[in-house]
Amino acid sequence: MIRSLAVSAVVSLAALSLVACQPSGEATKTAGEASLPSGDAMPTTYDWHFTPHGGTGELDFGDGDWAEGVSVFTLSCLPESKTVQMSWGFDEEAVLTSGMATGTFRPGADTPTDHPVLTALKGNGAIDVGLSQADMRLVAKDAGKSEIAAFFDYCDTGKNPIYSAEAAAAEDEANAAEIAAQAAAAAPTQTAPVEAPAADATGSPAT
Repeated sequence: MIRSLAVSAVVSLAALSLVACQPSGEATKTAGEASLPSGDAMPTTYDWHFTPHGGTGELDFGDGDWAEGVSVFTLSCLPESKTVQMSWGFDEEAVLTSGMATGTFRPGADTPTDHPVLTALKGNGAIDVGLSQADMRLVAKDAGKSEIAAFFDYCDTGKNPIYSAEAAAAEDEANAAEIAAQAAAAAPTQTAPVEAPAADATGSPAT
C-alpha cells in the first residue's frame, strides 16, 4: 500500500480549534503552491495518478509510486460501482471543497461519483482538504486531469485505459493457443497400423 504522509509539525491548541476553511477563490494555484499537513510546500512533482490493479482502481495525489511512494489523498473504487471511498492520512472527518461545492466527509465512507464535490473535481482538477490539523490544496497538472477523467470513467463504466480491445484480443488468442496445445498434449498417441506381408501367387506370404 502507499504510505500516507506523516505529520511532522506539532499542532497547537489554537490550530486544533480552527474550523476547516471555505474556498479561497485562488483557483489558479498550481500544485507547487499547495502545502502539506507538515506545513512544508507541496513538491512540484506531485500530481494525480490513476492505477487500476487487482479488480479495483486508485486515484492518488502524490509522487506517483503506487507501491512504495507517498500519497496525501486517495480515492478508490470498484469498476462500474459509481461509488468511491476517500482517505487523506487522518482518521477524522474532512471538509472537501472543489469549485463552489463543499461537504463534510468521513474517511472510507461510500460517496457517489455524481456528488457535487466530485463532479467539480472532474471539471477543474482541484480540491481543498480542510482538517483540524492542517489544510491541503491539491491541484492537477494537465496530465493529472487526464488521470482524474480516466479514474471516474473506470468507476462509472468499468473502462480500463491500460486494457485495450487490442490487448484483450491478443490475450484471448494466446489463451486459445495454450488450450489447444494442452489438448494436443493430452490426446492419446496414435500409432501407424502394421501391414501384413503381401502374399505371392501361391497364396503363401512373401519372404
